[in-house]
Amino acid sequence: MPNVQKRKFLALFASSLAISTMPAFAQSRAAISFEAVPVAPVVPQVQVPPLLGPNDLTSLMSVSTPYVLDIRNKKAKRALYSYSAGHIPGSVNVPYGEFRALWNDPLSVPSDADLSALIQRAGLQSDGAPIVIVHSSAGKGNFGSAAFVYWTLKSAGFKNLAILNGGIKGWKDAKLTVTKKATKITPSATQVTLNTEWLATHEDVDAVLDGTSSAQLLDARPLHQIMENASLDGSFALNAEELVAGAGATAVDDNSIFMRIKKADLDWQYTDVITYCNNGALAAVDWFMASEIAEIPNVRIYAHSLNARQRAQSLWNKVSN
Repeated sequence: MPNVQKRKFLALFASSLAISTMPAFAQSRAAISFEAVPVAPVVPQVQVPPLLGPNDLTSLMSVSTPYVLDIRNKKAKRALYSYSAGHIPGSVNVPYGEFRALWNDPLSVPSDADLSALIQRAGLQSDGAPIVIVHSSAGKGNFGSAAFVYWTLKSAGFKNLAILNGGIKGWKDAKLTVTKKATKITPSATQVTLNTEWLATHEDVDAVLDGTSSAQLLDARPLHQIMENASLDGSFALNAEELVAGAGATAVDDNSIFMRIKKADLDWQYTDVITYCNNGALAAVDWFMASEIAEIPNVRIYAHSLNARQRAQSLWNKVSN
């Protein structure tokens, strides 16, 4: 975690641990005695930065009750991909695929009912508790999976969100405890409404391409993917994989992120930016780094991205024919 964010984070911890005491009751003239009534302890909810290291998460667990969301598959041959092979104690498992299933229809965004049903299955409460997303860390794209889930939850109204930098590999590399005992999810009754502030639709992208919108398109894919499937006309480029370091899928340091974002040569301050890729995961990295780390406003993600766009166009062609 960057030093500035770490200082803010530790300051939040310190303030959350401050306990005030009620003044003692003075004895009345009638010498009335008061029987103490047990009060359930209040666990403070700490506001977290968007990226947490493994040791930061352990510190958070000592002063708060974070909801640790493991988005790996329940079972997989490779241990890093498998929740059952070992996970952070207390973490619950909601695979990334369940979040992507909401976007299977290339012509529409998820309904509030479908999004609410997913949130309820995940057991998420709107109580302000920190939600920390854990990915497999088996490759750079896995950070994109976590970023997509982060973006989805933020769009659903959750404000206290973080990604575990380095994912489960970073946790294990730090020699921290893992368990194979699954955590039971208690379904919630939370109802959410999709906030489209950070969402770009097919129509939004079409408006850029036909010149009726001044938004700028940002291609988050590496060069080999662009060569296989060309960029949309007029796009700038910011390779999301360059913002994530190594096989452990950790975010590079802030200075590198800021320099690479600046290198994209976009008019970030005054122009809406729409980032896209083949399926939305790498676009989510560009969005996360620009919006949450660099705190640049007016950045949206084309969540359907090119794969769904092509499927949508084939459906449009069938209808028109």
